[in-house]
Amino acid sequence: MLGTPQPNPPQEAPARRFTDTIDPHATVIGPGTRITGELDSDGPVDVAGMLDGNARVSGHCRVRPGARVAGRIQAKSLVIEGEVDGPALVADKVEIGATARVRSSIEARVVAIADGAFFEGAVRMNESGAPVTFKEKRKGS
Repeated sequence: MLGTPQPNPPQEAPARRFTDTIDPHATVIGPGTRITGELDSDGPVDVAGMLDGNARVSGHCRVRPGARVAGRIQAKSLVIEGEVDGPALVADKVEIGATARVRSSIEARVVAIADGAFFEGAVRMNESGAPVTFKEKRKGS
């Protein structure tokens, strides 16, 4: 019918976190997998298992809930929802989720730590700014 308004299609919520999108080209360390040694990747890495060693990731790195990393992580951007114990986390942006347990120093331009996360270490901001805390509002995080 002419002149009848059509309903608007549902709008997607804007992405706030790196985890709102999943890169289909990510290297995945799956649950139940343990890697011992150095990890060096030019693309994104998704850790759902265990990594015992340092990681250098040119893209985005995610440590999922239940995952464990024992070592230094250097990445373009970094989201931690699991456990990390190492000397340093170095990235442009670091997000520590509510389920995370982190014992490490952080060096980043932007740092966000969710309410409820465990963090023991020092934070060094690369540029002016301050760490941000937030409450997790998304389900399934």
